[in-house]
Amino acid sequence: MGQISRNDMAGILNSGDPQVLQELLQAADKCRRENAGEKVYLRGLIEFSNYCDRNCFYCGLRKNNRRLERYRLGKDEIIKLAMLAFASGYHSICLQSGESDDPLEVDFLVEVVREIKELSREADEHALGLGITLSVGELEYRQYERLWEAGAHRYLLRIESSVPELFESIHPPSQRLEQRIECLRALKDIGYQTGTGIMIGLPGQTVEHLLRELEFFRREDIDMLGLGPYIPHHAAPLSKVKAGPLDPYLTTLKILALCRLTMPDINMVASTALQSIAPEGLRMGLKAGANIVMPVLTPEIVRDNYYLYEQKQYKGAEELAAEISSCGYVLGLWEWGDPLHYKKTNP
Repeated sequence: MGQISRNDMAGILNSGDPQVLQELLQAADKCRRENAGEKVYLRGLIEFSNYCDRNCFYCGLRKNNRRLERYRLGKDEIIKLAMLAFASGYHSICLQSGESDDPLEVDFLVEVVREIKELSREADEHALGLGITLSVGELEYRQYERLWEAGAHRYLLRIESSVPELFESIHPPSQRLEQRIECLRALKDIGYQTGTGIMIGLPGQTVEHLLRELEFFRREDIDMLGLGPYIPHHAAPLSKVKAGPLDPYLTTLKILALCRLTMPDINMVASTALQSIAPEGLRMGLKAGANIVMPVLTPEIVRDNYYLYEQKQYKGAEELAAEISSCGYVLGLWEWGDPLHYKKTNP
């Protein structure tokens, strides 16, 4: 993996020495600046529905959480939010929801994506319009194709763990790791900039598991990473399981940095979960090599119902922009900010 041996990575992940962490972050920051530039790109996040057909053991949106107030934004409201983001200089958005492959839901999303693309192209002198990332889970190949044809060009499908025994411990038997991987490969085959990610600090997760995750990211040749610390949700079964041995926050920073060093030209998100678990989470995530931040544009009236985990923190776009600039990074507005890795492998 890159110039770092597996043994070296294990040593870093097992180390409690602050100096080791500091040197790792310095190396990752230098690597990011040299290979992915100094810009931090914004992806306006629109969580348009919290309905979900899945029952993941860790998630507050799980289908069996009967106490959660469900919502679904209308097409006009989603498009209005997207165009407000465009007018503010965010030339990329991410449309995210719970998982459903219901044909009517997919038809709705295809329509939304197509209209956003058409309207934003009309308003863009370069006729590119908004860059659209989707994160709506497992779909059929043709459904992914239809969304691609409508104008989406990035897709984030987090796997949460690519290690079979760990994946099985956090999902019901009906949810299969093999199916998740097939979907990731379908997305790449269609042409999407493909992203995935894991949770760090899961019950039962070990350093050996994380080394296998790093190998998985490289083996699947991913373009984007969205990973973050595991934060329990009281209504999810996994919250009753004893916490694992890894520190979710510090280990997330280490994994971000190792991913940057071994995959220098991908895009990586400084996740909302990382920002929620520690006040300095955004700043430290950027120092660890992240170059994407996702300000939440979900309307405040429903925002708290996109309840993935406890104590989810939100920072406004202006606050995020100020913090990014104060850390010495350049705000990447008015451009898509596609991963260089994708451009190199798809000339």
